[in-house]
Amino acid sequence: MNRHLSSRQFSQWMIGEHTPREEHHVRECPECGAELARLESSLSIFRDSVRQWSDRRSRVPDPGAWKAERGQPKLWALVAAMLLMLAVVPIYRDADSKDKQRKAELARADAVLLEQVHAQVSRAVPAPMEPLVAWSSDENSTEEGGKVR
Repeated sequence: MNRHLSSRQFSQWMIGEHTPREEHHVRECPECGAELARLESSLSIFRDSVRQWSDRRSRVPDPGAWKAERGQPKLWALVAAMLLMLAVVPIYRDADSKDKQRKAELARADAVLLEQVHAQVSRAVPAPMEPLVAWSSDENSTEEGGKVR
């Protein structure tokens, strides 16, 4: 084999799939051998760190682990957090109810505005022209009745 191994061939090698020809090339080519050693070293370091992390995560906690570094129990921190929650929840609920009231007021104001717009839009004649229409209808009614003012 006169060419170096491709990245795909290196990947196949790492999962255990390689040909005798590739194996011979790795033994003969210092560049491919060094690259393969570097990859194996990297994977080995990664494997070891994953195992260490897994071991740390799977350990059963020590009963003394509930103690803080200064010797004070973490129970006080939990109690403080609970008290804080008891103080914050009513404030949150009050703010939530005020928000609902504000939304209801806005909805009522919107309804009033829509009624006003509807009243203005549904007029047969715009307000500034109403006196002219009234005058015109007065003239028409007097002409129909035969009386002229």
